[in-house]
Amino acid sequence: MIDETRDLRAIKLFVGFITTVIAVIILKAMANIFLPLCMALLLYFLLNGVVKKLVQWKIPRFIVLIFLLFSIFILFYFLGTLIYSSASSFVEKFPAYSERVLGMIKNASEKLKIPIGQVENYISTIDWTKSLDSATALLSSTFGSFAAFVGNLLLVLVYLIFMLAGGDAMNLRIDRAFDQERADKVKNVINDIESQVRQYLAIKSFIALLNGTVAGIILFIAGVDFVIFSALLVSLFNFIPNIGSVIATMFPVLICFLQYGFSLRLLLVLVGLMVTQFAIGNAVEPRITGKSLNLSPIVILVSLIFWGYIWGIVGMILAVPLTSAIKIFCENIPTLKPIAGLISAD
Repeated sequence: MIDETRDLRAIKLFVGFITTVIAVIILKAMANIFLPLCMALLLYFLLNGVVKKLVQWKIPRFIVLIFLLFSIFILFYFLGTLIYSSASSFVEKFPAYSERVLGMIKNASEKLKIPIGQVENYISTIDWTKSLDSATALLSSTFGSFAAFVGNLLLVLVYLIFMLAGGDAMNLRIDRAFDQERADKVKNVINDIESQVRQYLAIKSFIALLNGTVAGIILFIAGVDFVIFSALLVSLFNFIPNIGSVIATMFPVLICFLQYGFSLRLLLVLVGLMVTQFAIGNAVEPRITGKSLNLSPIVILVSLIFWGYIWGIVGMILAVPLTSAIKIFCENIPTLKPIAGLISAD
């Protein structure tokens, strides 16, 4: 009997492992479908409460949906235009930056008494066009083309309008599908996920906007190029826990270095951005966020690696809310409660 129990557990573990591997392969291979779906789901959690409140104020649902969807499209289209136009401007100015890099290398070689001939020979072997193509390819692989961005945005909005329009109908379907006790439990799980994810996204959006605004002011005062683009990157990468704030400061500091070299201005920009990230990340954000998601720090790190492997940088941005939703789901399934206990911070 004991052997049979062990065999059954081994079979369950094996089936669970195979299922997980297949799920990862499907999510990665069909990212064009599942990624917009997950983004629409998170927007649904963020906006569903707003829709319910406006409907309670006797505003027709279809007017609320049209207004929200139009506002979301305009907002993301505007942000996408800023990002892609700034990236194109950076590509156009890259040759000027490469000349500055060459000048700094020559100056350093003279101070270090390195033979100029050897330096020039080394510089002549650098293929700046290839480096530019690599940078452009990295940008394209991360964000895709602008046309692809708009297409994905429209797909997200299509998913979102069906979710927001069918929210009440979903509750009725749950009531018909289960007995009253189980239906209430299912709806409570959905409400818990919606509440926690909405709180996380709202707070994180505020923190990201605050970080980006302060960083933009610092860069504008310092006279650094691509202020808007750098501020947008700072805001975007602040959605990635732990490592996002470090990555966020790399681009503006690099641009400042290419503009002014090793200077007091570079040091002030670096210190200013680091102090901003430290102050907001360690003083402001914990007071506002608290421990609402209740996720272990190591789990957050693993989730960043996992979702980053599947969906890249966008997956890393979505990692925390997706993992939180999985935790809440596991908490309410008896056989999956051990998993929820492992990934919780408590």
